[in-house]
Amino acid sequence: MRKVAAVCCFLFVLLLSVTALAAERQPQRIAQFPLVIESWQQPSSDVQDELETKIDRALHVPLNDTLKAVEYIPEKDCLAAWDEVESGLTGKARIKDMAKPIAEKLNADLVVIPVVAGYEQYTTMSWYWDHDMILHSYAEIQLVVYDRTTDKLVYKKSSDFYDDECSTTGTASYLARSCMDNVIRDANLHGFLWSLDRNTFSKDTK
Repeated sequence: MRKVAAVCCFLFVLLLSVTALAAERQPQRIAQFPLVIESWQQPSSDVQDELETKIDRALHVPLNDTLKAVEYIPEKDCLAAWDEVESGLTGKARIKDMAKPIAEKLNADLVVIPVVAGYEQYTTMSWYWDHDMILHSYAEIQLVVYDRTTDKLVYKKSSDFYDDECSTTGTASYLARSCMDNVIRDANLHGFLWSLDRNTFSKDTK
């Protein structure tokens, strides 16, 4: 019983210490954009929600309501900054080129833009004697991440296709989810979050 009380006391003191540390620093401002759809076929709203949830999880900070480690910039502000930056560019705007000016306009420490660059699915009849349906699907996911603290731009993409008998693992939605996992892993998205013991960066150093 005493051990349990001691552990609880230790955790309470630790939480107070971490909370005090968090209060001394400015939260990391994150501009997390909703999915940008560039494919001619669009994922369903459910699939879009699933893909965005994967980004949410990668950028999740436990106990953030208490620690105030990150501040998520409202989506409407992100989209407004996108429109302003895009209107100021000549020619076709590349998302990679927009990330840095968006960060500056929003005073964001981190900009995260997931893109569905390809999404296609259809079926055809097999030429074989059994005339089974053949599923053709393709998905490409891109992820643009800009870290203003280090002036680092990361661009990752992953694509996959399927041409075979109908299968749940061959659908465009399945491929898209897998590709999203790949780019999040390859970009080490969670690694861009500031740890609580990281020094607070002033505006002058950005």
